Amino acid sequence: MGFCRKYLDLKRWPTILVFLLAGGVATGFAFVTVNLFTYAMANVGFIKKHGIDAIRHGALWQVAELTMWGALALFYWVTFKICEHVLVARYFSWTEGRHLNPAKDTLESARPKDPRPHADAGLSSTRDGPPATPDR
Repeated sequence: MGFCRKYLDLKRWPTILVFLLAGGVATGFAFVTVNLFTYAMANVGFIKKHGIDAIRHGALWQVAELTMWGALALFYWVTFKICEHVLVARYFSWTEGRHLNPAKDTLESARPKDPRPHADAGLSSTRDGPPATPDR
């Protein structure tokens, strides 16, 4: 558990490393999916041309390879989506004036809080009832 928390939690990584990881896995995904498509088309053509002899000469082995390439492509895609999620969360935190504190693993506000009471303080409302009225 300590290894996973320390090295695999992308929220704790510097933003530039998350961005570089996202770029690397996107590149890997592109290469793997091109290779996957090429293999699948070659396998289908081989089976169409040679029929049952194709199965005896390794078409099933190639199906196993296609499955492995597909699993690798899925791993790259999921890793990219995780990186994307972390980067988008950091961006929205930044635009709202907050920053991520990796040491505490929480969002902290960078702006000071307004000490004045809000206009709606002391009002209560019910879900389906009448509009809010002041509490007495």
